[in-house]
Amino acid sequence: MNLVNELEELALATRLKRLSDRLSQDVSRIYKEAGLAFEARWYLILELLVRQKQLGITEISESLQLTHPAVVQFVEQMLAHGLVKTTTDSKDARRRLISLTAAGKQTYKKLSPVLAVIRDENKKWLEEASANMLQVLSELELALDKKSMYKRIKISLLEQSDV
Repeated sequence: MNLVNELEELALATRLKRLSDRLSQDVSRIYKEAGLAFEARWYLILELLVRQKQLGITEISESLQLTHPAVVQFVEQMLAHGLVKTTTDSKDARRRLISLTAAGKQTYKKLSPVLAVIRDENKKWLEEASANMLQVLSELELALDKKSMYKRIKISLLEQSDV
């Protein structure tokens, strides 16, 4: 018996998280076997800093739509691995600016061929589905942007209590 699958819609978040964890663990394992001290969960920050050069935690959080505490955690982990460095903003001493170190840039260079394979394999895997998953995910994200699941549930509960 697979209770999570059996619960269908009630376990949607669990299934999505489980799928995300599987993908992340597999990719992190590939990085490790390639001799790269890098975790899949750091990738978005690495990619963003390659493109933007230097950003504050809040800017990273907003750009990636990740929580501020999650970004702080990932940045701290990346700092410990020497991939990023922080400097104090000359205009606001409370603000930390994050940028890649030489080691971070080198790691990105080493990751590039692996990332190309990951992109290709993700594309092939997604093509095995009966629907365009990237489009479906975008549609689901947009629907939640319009009305969060919290609001949806709260309204339904209120409507039920009015009956």
